[in-house]
Amino acid sequence: MKKINIKAIGLLALLIGNSQLSIGQEVWTVDQCMAYAVEHNHQVRQREWEMKNNQMDKLSAIGSFMPMVDGGVSARYSFGRGIDPETNVYDNISTFHNNYFIEATMPIFRGGSLVNQVRKAQANLKMGKAALQEAQDNTALDTFQAYIQALYCMGTTRMAKQKLAESDSILYKTRLQEELGIKGMADVAQMEAQQATDAYNYTHQQHLFETAVLELKQKMNYPMEDELLLDSTLLDSPVMEQASLELIDKELVVNQALAVNPTLRKSLLNAQAQKMQSHMAWGDLLPSISLFAGLSTSYFKQLHVSTYPSFGNQFRDNFGSYVGVSLSLPIFNQLKGVSGIRKARNSYRIAQEQYEEQKLELRKLVEQAVMDREGYLKESIQMEKKVASDKLAYQVTKRKYEEGLMTSLDVQNNAATWLESQASLLQSKLTYYLKCRLVDYYQGEGIIKE
Repeated sequence: MKKINIKAIGLLALLIGNSQLSIGQEVWTVDQCMAYAVEHNHQVRQREWEMKNNQMDKLSAIGSFMPMVDGGVSARYSFGRGIDPETNVYDNISTFHNNYFIEATMPIFRGGSLVNQVRKAQANLKMGKAALQEAQDNTALDTFQAYIQALYCMGTTRMAKQKLAESDSILYKTRLQEELGIKGMADVAQMEAQQATDAYNYTHQQHLFETAVLELKQKMNYPMEDELLLDSTLLDSPVMEQASLELIDKELVVNQALAVNPTLRKSLLNAQAQKMQSHMAWGDLLPSISLFAGLSTSYFKQLHVSTYPSFGNQFRDNFGSYVGVSLSLPIFNQLKGVSGIRKARNSYRIAQEQYEEQKLELRKLVEQAVMDREGYLKESIQMEKKVASDKLAYQVTKRKYEEGLMTSLDVQNNAATWLESQASLLQSKLTYYLKCRLVDYYQGEGIIKE
């Protein structure tokens, strides 16, 4: 009779199950998660609508240069003593007045306020675009960090499962050896305690993984009831496949970030908008000149008198036009002009200080990201060597334990050391991957890769 390889059959079933799972359900990469989060984020949508309002403000500012046309119609009944339009004397009469007019007014000079208003609207529109880009980038980065955390919990869950399988195997062998008289009850009890600890740890890691996936769904605004499968390719790839030992010039990255970072650009545009507001405040103290022109006509009739000209004749005969220029000189406006200038100047200075503060903060973040990238790369390379050494030490200790040359405590200590080094390697590797993306982002690349 041929022996059936139970392990091979189990592995084949596992592969078939995984293949069916991947065929039936989509596996989400980190870029897909970030793109989904940006598309469905409420803050991003708010910034989009705010940018559309800025576009309307710019259109309105440009429209201030165009003529403003007004028209109107009025009708009035007069009873009692009044002026007769024909004799221009007072009399007790009842009359009906009907007036029509249309007038166009065009600003000629407003102290530069109109030009500065357009410039401010342009700065606000650019600031709205920068705010939109900032919201998109922040959403993508938050999703990236949540994805990395979920991957880490997935990795630790795998490790806990592997550790539990090892404990089950050792416990089974220990019980057999105890039946054969090779091991004692103390060894069996010790291994049972370790197996129970590993079972608890596996359950705990599963809970942490589910919590991390829930947090990722929240960042993505993904339906909570739908399953989200993460791409685990990064967990199985050695760090050297992702690593680049080439050192990066911090100052070069800082300069690139200062040129393209949307948060800093928004702060700079805010300072420019406040500067235009200061110029507009000065313009309010200067004279304003406007050109106006219009057309008018009227109709008049004394009630209960049938000898007046018809409406058509009066509408034609009373038709007239006019043109003129108006000059407005601000003499005293209750100190509003002076206080407005000082307030606008202070707002501009505040915006400048905010911009300088943002530059320092961005420089610190960039330098920290570059330093972390290099540091976590070195840590990952060293930790890979440590993991290999700890694995070998555990395997040797396990073999000697089975031969009766080591105690169960030695096996537990070596297993815990190996598990700890695996978790540290996973954390360093994922953090290095995150810092690489962050440095690329500061260099002007999109946080979401195609």
